[in-house]
Amino acid sequence: MRSTYQRNLAYALVVALAALSFCAGAQAQQPIKAGDSLTGTLRLVNTRHPNGTKIQAYQVVSAPRMMPSDDEFCDDKNGATTFHLVTMEDKLKKQLKPLLGKKISVKAISLHCSETAWHIGDAVVFEWALQP
Repeated sequence: MRSTYQRNLAYALVVALAALSFCAGAQAQQPIKAGDSLTGTLRLVNTRHPNGTKIQAYQVVSAPRMMPSDDEFCDDKNGATTFHLVTMEDKLKKQLKPLLGKKISVKAISLHCSETAWHIGDAVVFEWALQP
């Protein structure tokens, strides 16, 4: 006959293994693709390109999102957490400025992993649309 301690230990072990199985499932997500929604906190990053040019980049900081494995610039093990929203037009900057520090959702119409020093973050979203 098992002691109460052994039963409680076995029960705790089963609960811990069940919790770990849920964590593993979160990592096995489908890669983000064009047209998917991206949700996270909006921030503004001020930095400089290696050539000295000032860069001001809006980023969505999210939970790790897997990127397509066929993108040679991706780290397909860890996923992307910082997504650079390209804002070449003043109207896009004006749209984002009041949302700094807040949780937002955007439809990522065109995105890929960062390739150059102009891309600030893990991935760059060239075309996007703010969602309510």
